[in-house]
Amino acid sequence: MSQIIVIGCGHRREQLTSEAAKALESAEKVLLHTRRCGLGDELAEKGVAFETLDALYETAEDFDEHARLAAQAVLEASEQGSVAYAVFDVRDRSVSELLRLAGANARVIAGPPVEEGLWAYADGATDCWAAAEWETCVLHADRNAMIRELDSRELASDVKLLLMDCYPEESPIYVRAGDGEIVRTTLVELDRLPAYDHRLCALVPAQRDLTKLERYGFDDFNRVIAILRAPGGCPWDRKQTHATLRTNLVEEAYEAVDAIDREDMDAFYDELGDVLLQIVLHAEIAREHGEFTIRDVTSAIAHKMIFRHQHVFGSAKADTADEVLDLWQKVKKAERGQSTQTEVLRSVTKSLPALMRAEKVQKRAADVGFDWENARAAFYKIGEETEELSRAVDGAAGVEEEAGDLLFAVVNVLRLLKVDPEIALNRATNKFIARFAEMERLILDDDRRPAEMTLAEMDAYWDRVKLSENA
Repeated sequence: MSQIIVIGCGHRREQLTSEAAKALESAEKVLLHTRRCGLGDELAEKGVAFETLDALYETAEDFDEHARLAAQAVLEASEQGSVAYAVFDVRDRSVSELLRLAGANARVIAGPPVEEGLWAYADGATDCWAAAEWETCVLHADRNAMIRELDSRELASDVKLLLMDCYPEESPIYVRAGDGEIVRTTLVELDRLPAYDHRLCALVPAQRDLTKLERYGFDDFNRVIAILRAPGGCPWDRKQTHATLRTNLVEEAYEAVDAIDREDMDAFYDELGDVLLQIVLHAEIAREHGEFTIRDVTSAIAHKMIFRHQHVFGSAKADTADEVLDLWQKVKKAERGQSTQTEVLRSVTKSLPALMRAEKVQKRAADVGFDWENARAAFYKIGEETEELSRAVDGAAGVEEEAGDLLFAVVNVLRLLKVDPEIALNRATNKFIARFAEMERLILDDDRRPAEMTLAEMDAYWDRVKLSENA
């Protein structure tokens, strides 16, 4: 393999550096990424022989394949002698692929950036990327977005939709056309320009006024909370601490669960936002006190997910959901340095709702085989605990303890039946409320009042409601 020199030739004539011009003269073969560049015209006028890779645009299925094919073509050409490979911009995908394959046999001579001239309108931090990379781009509304090589209306449309998820559609943008002219327009017009080619680039200036955004990303939301907590922000938000927000975190989580149960997706994403608010508020409070930051939060959960999914990120094997759960428990036990199953049981969060905590403790005990054979075998324990509670009531002692034992036995049966006790009890409560409402309606229809009736009289109406449900 002979030497390969990658040259950034720019988009206009006579943009080559003197170093690039000498490299072109000394190369045994000149390859142009595309004939549609000023350098092609120059070489043709000077009678310099060259070949182009334009045919690859027709054979490649996507940009990644095009980059691979172009790099391979340059490598093959280098087998016959030294090659000068000219591209609009050395950030082209084919260049990175070529450097990966050729290693020390290739060197790069950078030329003028294809988006030259637009940088004068970029105030502050700027993310610069090729339009073909739009699917992997991460945008930030408080940073400029520089997009190069908008070579088709279809690609511009894809890029526009991505940008409009971050910047307002009427955001002013600056577009540099193939002839070098820079025009000012709006983001919504990005796919309505007169013409497109590899030289067309656009700059979307940063939108630092949070009130002007139509869509908000995670970073934008962090900025909102930081402003609320800052001096001059919201008195209520500034007053909050981890302790004062404790109840809110639990309540918001339950409201999100309620939206799931109601299958109300509009309410669900709204409630998830309330949960996220609690997380970001706690992280901002912690940052102010030097405890931790939101990046510590996201880093911790990412590390945890990678470590616990060793069947995905490691060499462990788990082909079914049950095998995954078994592996998960083993990994968690090792992660926490737990040597006994008692430590595993004690690690179940005490602040969980009692039914949920009981179920989790029972599952952990079952992991080492301490469990009933099946739900039917566990049924007799409910009767036993009911008798013990009855005796405690008669003796007026130990009622709370025996009541807890009875509930624990019921949870055991439900767990073995694969019924979530929290969901079952909530649905039973909802059913009770619905029946009570219908009973009260019937009573009021008869011009009576529940508070003025005996229990037996109300029971008669209750039975009517139950019968109507089965009719």
